[in-house]
Amino acid sequence: MSNEDIMKVLAALGAIISLIEIILGFDDRHLDSSRVILLVISILLATIILLSIISPHKLTELNWIICVVFGIVMLVYTSLIGGILVLVAGFAGYTER
Repeated sequence: MSNEDIMKVLAALGAIISLIEIILGFDDRHLDSSRVILLVISILLATIILLSIISPHKLTELNWIICVVFGIVMLVYTSLIGGILVLVAGFAGYTER
């Protein structure tokens, strides 16, 4: 298995776990506007990652820079485990260069 395949698997797993974390985050009873904005940003990032894996030439090509940036943003906002997996996927893609 090449590093690019490992990167795609880790990024897909991280995006799916991130979506699960986000859905569980909506269960909070005290949602204020800033929390909702952060959750929407995280949903957009996770769906962009999934769409780039499913159809790589339609939206954007998944490379290690996108994975690292999206992983850091997901870590800062609401998704800890998903962000770590996407970040590790970015580093796995970087080692292929």
